Amino acid sequence: MEFSQLRMLMDYVGFGDDAPVTLRAVHSYAEPHFGPIVDDFYATIERYPEARAAISGGDAQVARLKTTLVQWLHSVLMGPHDEAYLQAHSRIGRVHVRINLPQEFMFSAMDRIRGGLLDVVNSVSEASFDKLAAARAVNQILDVELSIMLDTYKEDWMRRVQSNERLATIGQLAASIGHELRNPLGVMESSLFLVLSRLGKLGVHDASIEKHLGRIGSQVGACGGTISSLLEMARDAPLRAKEVALKPLLEQCISGLGAPGDIAFDVEGTAEVMVYADPQQLQRVVSNLLGNAVEALKVRGHVRVRASQSEAGTEILIEDDGPGVDPSVREKIFDVLFTTRSSGTGLGLALCRKIVDKHHGELSLVERAEPGACFRVWLPSGPSDPGTSGQAVRE
Repeated sequence: MEFSQLRMLMDYVGFGDDAPVTLRAVHSYAEPHFGPIVDDFYATIERYPEARAAISGGDAQVARLKTTLVQWLHSVLMGPHDEAYLQAHSRIGRVHVRINLPQEFMFSAMDRIRGGLLDVVNSVSEASFDKLAAARAVNQILDVELSIMLDTYKEDWMRRVQSNERLATIGQLAASIGHELRNPLGVMESSLFLVLSRLGKLGVHDASIEKHLGRIGSQVGACGGTISSLLEMARDAPLRAKEVALKPLLEQCISGLGAPGDIAFDVEGTAEVMVYADPQQLQRVVSNLLGNAVEALKVRGHVRVRASQSEAGTEILIEDDGPGVDPSVREKIFDVLFTTRSSGTGLGLALCRKIVDKHHGELSLVERAEPGACFRVWLPSGPSDPGTSGQAVRE
């Protein structure tokens, strides 16, 4: 949403110059009641499984969200309702989208807040307090706030439509040229194997020749990997999910990276952790995230993997102390075909998110003050409900 649209909405609902003053007066009475209002808000969420499912981090996440909601209430009533306000509140809406809070709960959630604030307005007994003006201002700003939140769902819907269009294009290209490319690549791979075998039989050992043949093999493999990624993005293979031990899966991913010796890996909290996932697809996600971290570090640094488990699911954090992700591209890094690397395909993170989404999990870039990047993978503790769109296939 543009700031001009926000101003138009405020004008449309009649949010005039006197409304911010009225809201600040409401704030002075409402602030002592923020705690009960927030507690009621989350107690209501607990009663509805569809809404509760969006809160995957247990009590710790609820505590953080309560603090955020109190800050949001302060901001709504105190303002200023300027462009910075719009940007900050749009980010909150995008969090709701990211955690898959059903859109219909935005209306009911706003109604719980509205009811709590209006109860405070009605309880004020001072004659100088204009209850009618206060109730009008509260309703106006919450209607505008609801529009901001719902606009973030529209943004997400448009992004998904565009992504699906790109995927359809990729699918057509992959189907038409995948076979044509794999045949010559297969011939190259076979010929390379025969050349190496022949040199071995002849007892020819030339470091320069072996170096260049190795490069050929590496690039043939890279081309094959790109084709596989294109095909993987285009198709929607079902998950073959089962209980998977996280620690050996991580160890296998790390050993397969071939990272330089000056890059250290610290793995914490993975012992005895079991996740419900398709092991091959989860390994692809973890390997890609670890590979990105190694590439960001170049030749030295630290990659830290932390896992924690709750009744709701498992959280895996993969972080590095490299240069981090430029803030200007944070919203684009999971888009298909978007890449910041000259040799990148723009498929890795997009495919990772697709796989995690199929698990009904979450993949996100975590904002933090320290240098480097941190990616969060969260997977639910069990199979998807049969009534959802999950595609898990039991083994």
